[in-house]
Amino acid sequence: MNTHSPLVSIALCTYNGQNHLTEQLDSLVNQTYTQVEIIVVDDQSNDNTVKIVEQYQKKHPHIHLTVNPENLGYQKNFEKAFALCKGEYICPSDQDDIWMPNKVALMVEEIGDHLLIYHDSAFVSARGELIGLKMSDKLNMVEGKDPTPFLFFNCVSGHSMMFHRKLLTHILPLPPYGVYDHYISFIATSTGKIKFIPKALVMHRQHEGNATDILGRKKVKSKINVTLERMQRENHWLKICADKNLHETSKLAAELYEAARQRTDNFINIRFGYLVYKHQDRLMYIPKNKSFKTISFAIRQIWGAKAKALWKRK
Repeated sequence: MNTHSPLVSIALCTYNGQNHLTEQLDSLVNQTYTQVEIIVVDDQSNDNTVKIVEQYQKKHPHIHLTVNPENLGYQKNFEKAFALCKGEYICPSDQDDIWMPNKVALMVEEIGDHLLIYHDSAFVSARGELIGLKMSDKLNMVEGKDPTPFLFFNCVSGHSMMFHRKLLTHILPLPPYGVYDHYISFIATSTGKIKFIPKALVMHRQHEGNATDILGRKKVKSKINVTLERMQRENHWLKICADKNLHETSKLAAELYEAARQRTDNFINIRFGYLVYKHQDRLMYIPKNKSFKTISFAIRQIWGAKAKALWKRK
């Protein structure tokens, strides 16, 4: 790779990641694309994570380590990592995946005038064994410049994305609610366009410590609390999307937010279900589960938090 190639910053956030960090670092330092800096921000690990990174630093001077003086949490840690990146393009990285050697090179080659590009991923077990599923088996992948599908769902995982640094002016600081990759995807499609590469360029490890649970394997708390918390998260997220006011979708987000507020406080709210049904083709594009695209899903949305809580207690 020649020196005129754009610098790519890999933003790796760590926290007690000693079990799988060596495999991930090996895959990062062995990328075929060489114009790379690796920004590691550790969030007060109390295992050997920092020592492992320091060992790699001795051999690879393009690794830069920052240890937070206090624990910031998942979202704020990535915010800090992004702010430290100097590259024209930024690739978020989890601490427990394995990247294919040509991942960065292919993404730089394919990004063009897109604000964000992302790829498919192969799920592997905690031991790194392929389990026969890819991200695209679970989700439809969005391309273009319509942020509407991201109002309810997300198909762009942080570990799979590369985005142009000009997005930083729109995404920082990250909001306190939601997940950074979902937010970045919404902003990228609100201000520009995104592209999908139909190749599995990351082996995405599944275990109890995952921040997200795409395969739905984690044990959950009481269904009543989960229902109420999910509604509250949806409300916060829709408010964020409405307030950004970067795209016509923000108007729909504002309508949904107002209806969602009433749904949380009441037994029933037909308005929310109606909006979901009216815009279902766009809102429900991402999930491959067909039940999300039927009238039954919209009907389920009219029941408010109070009604669902009563039903769950029976």
